[in-house]
Amino acid sequence: MVDGIALIGFMGCGKSTVGKELARRLNYHFIDLDTAIEHGEQMHIPQIFAQFSEQYFRDLEHQYLTEQRPHRVVLSCGGGLPIFARNAQLLQENWCTVFLDCSFEACYRRICHSTRPLVQNSTPDQLRALYDSRRPLYENCCSLQIAADSSPFAVAGDIIKQLRLHRH
Repeated sequence: MVDGIALIGFMGCGKSTVGKELARRLNYHFIDLDTAIEHGEQMHIPQIFAQFSEQYFRDLEHQYLTEQRPHRVVLSCGGGLPIFARNAQLLQENWCTVFLDCSFEACYRRICHSTRPLVQNSTPDQLRALYDSRRPLYENCCSLQIAADSSPFAVAGDIIKQLRLHRH
């Protein structure tokens, strides 16, 4: 099995939920990069955006990604992390990167009441446009693309199956 698995995809695709289940089943550590940033900076991401800027947050995201070691770890990445070339390169060089490919409708149902700055400051049409613009970037960055509209348990099982197939 691969040493480090990074999960990417749009907000609400299940990175954290699937990541925890995948880590449990593989007996790996689970790290949610957004949560690590919040703990390290001692403030929530919306506060970081408001007090500093999105660029400041993106720089933190890159710094925290650089500090992660892909040893028996499932890493849940923020939805915007792989859209920056420097982050995509780190993922491709150091991690087995899995794109959780979830429909916009399913993602939107999960995030529509979120306090995330991007959700709060965008219309559904704007979020759809963002989803459509990020999708090819996720596809280009990933080692594996997994359909993620089903349950977290099923998605984690599909990832494990695909990892075993690609190992041989």
